Amino acid sequence: MTSHRETEDVAKGNGSGATVVGTRYEMTLELSTGEQDKILVDEERDLTDRVIDRHHQRVLLSNGGSVDFQQFPVDDDMVIKAESISGRRLIIAMVALEGEYSMIRPEDGAEFVFSPMQGHLFVHDGLSTTFKLPAGQNVQSLGLSLPTDIFKRYFDNRVPEALQPLFQPNTNDIQPVTFVVTSAMRDTLLKNLNIDAAPSLQQIKMEGIGLLYLALIDESLRTNSADQRIVLKNSDVDNAQRAYQLLQSNLREPPCLADLAEQLATTEKRLNQAFRELYSDTVFEVLRGIRLETARDLLENTDMAIKEVAWEVGYNHSTNFSTAFNQKYGVSPAEYAKNARSTTLLLVKNA
Repeated sequence: MTSHRETEDVAKGNGSGATVVGTRYEMTLELSTGEQDKILVDEERDLTDRVIDRHHQRVLLSNGGSVDFQQFPVDDDMVIKAESISGRRLIIAMVALEGEYSMIRPEDGAEFVFSPMQGHLFVHDGLSTTFKLPAGQNVQSLGLSLPTDIFKRYFDNRVPEALQPLFQPNTNDIQPVTFVVTSAMRDTLLKNLNIDAAPSLQQIKMEGIGLLYLALIDESLRTNSADQRIVLKNSDVDNAQRAYQLLQSNLREPPCLADLAEQLATTEKRLNQAFRELYSDTVFEVLRGIRLETARDLLENTDMAIKEVAWEVGYNHSTNFSTAFNQKYGVSPAEYAKNARSTTLLLVKNA
């Protein structure tokens, strides 16, 4: 598959004259049609050449890291496999500012979802990492990649407690660190990314966004840690229960965290904390749980097709729904429906 280049916003620079040691990746793109394309991504080339026909900005930092911003429509189910061939151990922070995609952890096959409500920091140590993007959406993704020693240096070698698991010596034992993305954080990043800077200032702009992004992640992690010390009031519990009902009744187009908080006259922080206390998870993860539980009921008690069930509970594409369902219940929706409906027919027959 090939696509034409519409924009090119690749900037390089070394600031102090230091040698730029960029990260290099071999990327394999696979569409639902079976088409594949393999390219090399390094400091001389970005993904726009043959994978994304909209917009990709990649700025290499003088310390060996990079800042990447991508925005493009996903018309077909897309699988991207990235394998570092530079031999450097990196910490990567990624978030979907629009749309949703997932990453398959190469060590154990675990799947992590990126969305406008949560992002992840993870260690990339040369293994092939797979990203799945379901069709029918626009995606805006921001990533910051830093060598581990540089990452520590930004924190003056005093890494926050929440990030310390990323520095274990054995990569196989390292789990991604999840951070909450508030509407204010998302709006701040998008506002800065949309600044129409002159080409000569792109390097400075993107380096500044990279540092801002890191500072916002640090604030998010510290805020969530502070959330644990909040004493919930009866009104917080009531708000969480009302929010749960709102999500449950609007699975097709649920309100975002900011809208929920505004409707209930509370803050995103207090609402998220109340959810963690009552439902043992964030608002976003609770929503995923409601969707999948509702889907399970529909598969058991109706003859709806898998695509219809996926659409009914808020998944735009059945592939993404099937992956999430299988991850939660250990069986595909089709197999679950077959078993559940066979049992129902047997009970009716024997009644």
